[in-house]
Amino acid sequence: MRTTHTQLAGYDSVTGTKRCTQKQMIADLFYSKHLTLTRQEIADRTNLRLSSVCGRVRELLDDETLQVRGEQKCAATGVMNEILGLPIEVAA
Repeated sequence: MRTTHTQLAGYDSVTGTKRCTQKQMIADLFYSKHLTLTRQEIADRTNLRLSSVCGRVRELLDDETLQVRGEQKCAATGVMNEILGLPIEVAA
């Protein structure tokens, strides 16, 4: 895993309590085994900045709390975005 000095400084600037709260906010969105969301949709639903969502989602993926369940093309940008959901074995 490669990280830049700026990324590390940004990570360190967010307190552990705040990171934990943000992770819980995101995890709580996935109340249904059928629910899948992109990072942007998570940001919209939680009112967190996309940069914060991306960091917390990375942690949730590393913890295997969430899983990449596919991709979809963004209608506005044409960029492929990961679709996230509960892990298949948990969701089944």
